[in-house]
Amino acid sequence: MRVPSGCNKLRLAKALAPIAAVMALAAALAGAPSPALADNYPSRPITIVLGFAPGSMIDYVGRAVANDLSTSLGQPVLIETRQGGGGVLASTYVAKQPADGYTLLMSAVGPAVLRPLMDKTVTFDLDRDYVPIILLGEAPNVLVANPKLGLKSVKDLVAYANAHGGKISIGHSGPGTLGQLATLLFAAEAGLDVASVSYRGTGPMMIDVLGGAIDAGFPAYNPATKEASILAVTSERRVDFLPDVPTMTESGFDLVGGTWEAIFGPANLPPEIVAKIHDAIEAFLRKPETRQRFNETGFQVMGGPPARLVEKIMQDRAKWAKIIQDAKIGADDK
Repeated sequence: MRVPSGCNKLRLAKALAPIAAVMALAAALAGAPSPALADNYPSRPITIVLGFAPGSMIDYVGRAVANDLSTSLGQPVLIETRQGGGGVLASTYVAKQPADGYTLLMSAVGPAVLRPLMDKTVTFDLDRDYVPIILLGEAPNVLVANPKLGLKSVKDLVAYANAHGGKISIGHSGPGTLGQLATLLFAAEAGLDVASVSYRGTGPMMIDVLGGAIDAGFPAYNPATKEASILAVTSERRVDFLPDVPTMTESGFDLVGGTWEAIFGPANLPPEIVAKIHDAIEAFLRKPETRQRFNETGFQVMGGPPARLVEKIMQDRAKWAKIIQDAKIGADDK
């Protein structure tokens, strides 16, 4: 597999041993909760910080969660967008906030797992700086193309690129995201000279795909992507909401993964506050109307205890660390 060289050395041992995350989880769950603290929280507005532009799946899901929490917790729950670095700016900001439950992070597999594997200069540490609260769900990434190109399959996209000297432009939602990683792996396996174009979210990227500024994109699926030609999904199997779209594997490329999203709090967030936030979001995710609404947009609801989120992080670290290391992908790769 050919991937551009010049990448940073991976900290594989750390990636495969998230002991601190497990300890943080244990701290969040241990001991009898304090009724007084739980009863008094929240007494003022809560902010959920996310790092991608409006129009992305994480923005859509985040606003739905915030709207429900505002009702269930009895205080306004606001969305604050801090774009930059594929979610790194938002992650770094929340890591420095007080552990009082009034500033939370909505993150995704990119900034939470992939970017630290690819870039040793990232200053936040998922294990040290956050408490896991709940795994919200997952959407597959999709390879989309400008519909004006008339492409119907991944094979067509490769043929189009080869007809143009092997060159093609593919957009993604920022450095260290699954979209960037998928772009690099696809380019290497297809033997293409890809111009990997970084955006601050799916919305701006899809504008350029549809407008013809770039040839293709690798966003996490959301309803806006339907306007483009969807060539393949990165899920293990075909998805119900796109039954006629083949997987990347069916299309001849060894690329399987999804963009999951989750809620974290700053480290040392009191366990009773963790439990209160978790239980409120879990109740929202369990509503039949929530599941139906998200399923229709291509988002698979997950939920479950914080331990499920920790397990997901560990699994993805093990999977992607090896792939990233073997392919010699680093933060400098485009």
